[in-house]
Amino acid sequence: MNRRSLKALALASGSSLLAFVSIAPALATSTERFVLDDAASLAAGELERTAVHSDGRVTIGPGIERVALPDEVALVYSSARAADGAIYLGTGNDGKIYRVRGANVELYAETGQLLVGSLVLGEGGELYAGTLPEGRIYRVAPDGTVAEVARPDGVEHVWDLAYDARRHTLYAATGPEGRVYAIDRSGHATIRWDSTASHVMSLALAPDGALYAGTSDDALVVRIEGDRVTVVQDFEGNEITALALRDGVLAVAANEFPDPPAVTTAHANTPTGPAASPPRPRPGKGRIWRVGTDGRAERVFAQDAGHVTSLAILGDGTIVGGTGADGRIVRVNPDRTTATWIDVDERQVLDVSFGAGPAYFVTGDGAALYRVTDERPRDAIWNSKVLDARFSARWGELDFRADGNLALQTRSGNTEEPDETWSEWSNELTASGPVRSPAARFLQVRARFARDPDATLRAVTIYFLPQNQRAYVTDVRLEGATKAVTDRMRAERQSEIPDASTRYKIAWTVDNPDGDRLRYRLRYRAEGQRVWREVLRSDQVLTDTNHEWQTESIPDGWYVVRVEASDEMDNPNALVLRDSRDSDPLRIDNHAPRVEQLRFAGTRLSGRAVDGLGPIARLEYAVDGGDWVAFFPADDLFDTATESFEVDLSAVAAGEHVVAVRASDASGNLGSAEAIVRR
Repeated sequence: MNRRSLKALALASGSSLLAFVSIAPALATSTERFVLDDAASLAAGELERTAVHSDGRVTIGPGIERVALPDEVALVYSSARAADGAIYLGTGNDGKIYRVRGANVELYAETGQLLVGSLVLGEGGELYAGTLPEGRIYRVAPDGTVAEVARPDGVEHVWDLAYDARRHTLYAATGPEGRVYAIDRSGHATIRWDSTASHVMSLALAPDGALYAGTSDDALVVRIEGDRVTVVQDFEGNEITALALRDGVLAVAANEFPDPPAVTTAHANTPTGPAASPPRPRPGKGRIWRVGTDGRAERVFAQDAGHVTSLAILGDGTIVGGTGADGRIVRVNPDRTTATWIDVDERQVLDVSFGAGPAYFVTGDGAALYRVTDERPRDAIWNSKVLDARFSARWGELDFRADGNLALQTRSGNTEEPDETWSEWSNELTASGPVRSPAARFLQVRARFARDPDATLRAVTIYFLPQNQRAYVTDVRLEGATKAVTDRMRAERQSEIPDASTRYKIAWTVDNPDGDRLRYRLRYRAEGQRVWREVLRSDQVLTDTNHEWQTESIPDGWYVVRVEASDEMDNPNALVLRDSRDSDPLRIDNHAPRVEQLRFAGTRLSGRAVDGLGPIARLEYAVDGGDWVAFFPADDLFDTATESFEVDLSAVAAGEHVVAVRASDASGNLGSAEAIVRR
């Protein structure tokens, strides 16, 4: 298959702290703070029977009661509630159906398939089950007897079922050929809609018999009435994972998934357990849309950290959605305000049932059934995300805004996830006050609602001072035209001579962990000396990582440059840290070579070129102001500061001529001399 959410398989990675928690200011070793004062930052942690509202409030949440399921149940993918209150659970990885009545959980039926992907109640207490990966549909009698009803050609996945009691017809949403089938009591299956999508993922049946269907690949929702199919909306994203219909209002879960792996097509005898599960795709982005009775589609909820797996609509129009990334249920109120309403330890809420009878939901990645109760929780707790100061920090004031009587605590440690090395929870703060947890890199805050179930938490601010971090100078070098003469590790042509200049560009690289503003000081000394001399004036503040060094007054030779980095601009004297690094010896050569001892005898002009530092890099001559002609020294090698030479002038016409000879050193400095030649 192409783009399958496979709700039971999607697992979200944790949201980035920086995406939710404001940290200010950015300068290190000044006081910083964590600010948690909006829905995103307050909901980024764990909610234990607490809810976070879109206006940035944390309140006590609904009561929930976990029903223990047998250990062999890997996940609960689908559910259905009977008129007598019994709840049926479709499970994996061995395709069993369980019945829950009160606290009693019993095995009800076995399909022999890998996963029961959908359940729906039929007539007379019958239960229909759609399975994968073989695309079989079963009818389960009230006594638990299982009979295969249909296996339409080409179907591998039955994603959703809907039963029309008036027409005694079962509808099945299937893949990978993207069809909706109508199945009569005899098991005869006819194609109700043949879409262009790979999969039809979800169904919703209207009281008048109209059928809504949502697809993958193109995220299309259609309405099927008789032989007529009309498009309700082409939604953003690539999968309609769930639909819910009530009083003419349609709720749509439109998700955007990256390319997931193909669902396994193993047969029913595939081994069970973790090894039987296909690889988990990355989590998707979730959107909930509301389509009104007038056909207007409005996006009422969006999150990028996980997709929406299931939907229900309450009597007042509130939409409830389960998420497949972090085990949460969200509420979308009629006025479009939202709340992260329920948070459980399991990572995936795969099916929700609200409205008709007591509310419940089921989970995967840890199989569980939860009932939502009317009893208010006695010990509701809000836990912040683990807050990262980036470096070991001393904690300051914990300031919070709240209505009612709340108690806040903190704990700290140096591992990203709290473990046994962390401190214990601190004593309770019932008013703003200093954090009592030890200095560390990470901190977590929690608020307890036990004293006042009507309390509201609105904002939390924690001040801290991170430990100053040293900036390290990692490389000091020459850049520009003069770089070639100091690059000893490569074979360079001696003819590659830079233009002469007394300005040398010194550059350096710095590792600055905490982002302090840095001031640089430059010093130099001659190779072999111990005395350092200043490059910059004492009042010159250098913050760039390069400097043009004027060397006109410096004698030729080899020099070492030291760069010191100091974070004094952002730290008090007692906390200032410095680091320095020396360059490799740098060749400074600002003086031209001399051409001397020119003598002409016969047809040959001889002499020598002498440089204070060397080596001589080029020799040239010109006759009577003509073009310069290059020639080699006597030994053919430009490798010393003094080079003797002879130039053959036999090709020069008879008579008196002026011959100029010039020499270049490796830094591009030029020196010349002339001689009168008579032939």
